[in-house]
Amino acid sequence: MSYIISFCLCVIYNWSMENDVLFQFKNVHLRVDDNHILQGLEFNISKGEFVSVIGASGAGKSSLLRMFNALTSPSEGYITFRGIEIDSDIQALRKNVGVLFQNPVVFEGTVRENLLIAGRWDQTISQTLDHEIQTALDQVGLVNIKLTHHAKDLSGGEQQRLALARTLLNHPQVLLLDEPTSNLDPKLAREIMDQIEELREALNLTVIAVSHNHMLMRRYAKRVIILSHGKIIGDGDFKTLDKSHAFEDAGLLKNEVNDAT
Repeated sequence: MSYIISFCLCVIYNWSMENDVLFQFKNVHLRVDDNHILQGLEFNISKGEFVSVIGASGAGKSSLLRMFNALTSPSEGYITFRGIEIDSDIQALRKNVGVLFQNPVVFEGTVRENLLIAGRWDQTISQTLDHEIQTALDQVGLVNIKLTHHAKDLSGGEQQRLALARTLLNHPQVLLLDEPTSNLDPKLAREIMDQIEELREALNLTVIAVSHNHMLMRRYAKRVIILSHGKIIGDGDFKTLDKSHAFEDAGLLKNEVNDAT
């Protein structure tokens, strides 16, 4: 009897894990002319994870990140999102998978006008009431910013928070971070990342963050994928990969990275 119960619990657990998978990469390659940018990538990303993709400059990090919302397509292999080919419905994909870039995208106009640009993926946002927009600003710490404020007059950190608020208006399941704090000082970088981690927990977001700074990512990511010359040379938690010397193998020595902890 106990064997049957254990077997049933195992089946239920495996079914739950399979149904929590958001992204699946199968033998993914990316070639540009004669350059092999990414080679044979195979991994899954599950709901609610905070995954950091780490690698030296030129390792293929940004190319990989662009694949998560079909900005770049694989030359070989396939990628699925919630069990469906990732490029089968681009509009739905990009509503569900938001991106925060290294240089925040801020347009001419007011804060309100910048936020309503999110309506390109969700037409209902154009009818969003001001108090709902203000709630999005509050979520990212822009409590004292007026909707009529000119967006270009915001500081670098405020512009990054504005871009995050715009992404949140789409109610995404996934947030992609492309070196979002690399242009910020260490203190402000921690504040932005603390805000993102709070939002991940509150909204049950899946976060995938590209960074060369593994010292900063240690504060947030429970899982790290290490890229070197387009190949995955490590996938696990930081402690395990420290013991395997994967960071050193990828050219990421501690004394070469500013300790932002």
